[in-house]
Amino acid sequence: MAALTRYSNPELLKLPDCGGLLENGKCRWLNVQKCSGVKCSYYQRQNSLEKAQERLRSLDEATQERIAQKYYGGTRPWADNEAKTWR
Repeated sequence: MAALTRYSNPELLKLPDCGGLLENGKCRWLNVQKCSGVKCSYYQRQNSLEKAQERLRSLDEATQERIAQKYYGGTRPWADNEAKTWR
């Protein structure tokens, strides 16, 4: 018998897109019987890039400039992303 995966079981498709949700519908971080969804205090969106860019935008200018010089060749991709979301 094949194991159920998140994409083969319609009930599992209803679960949130959380970073801790395994393919079989169980939680990677908690020992619980059922996923509590977005109400869970451990719920974490899969797309952590948005979260990281939001954090970089919240830093002061000097820190942003230092990070941009060290890791991004002087550019600030998180600032470009912010401009696109406001259009």
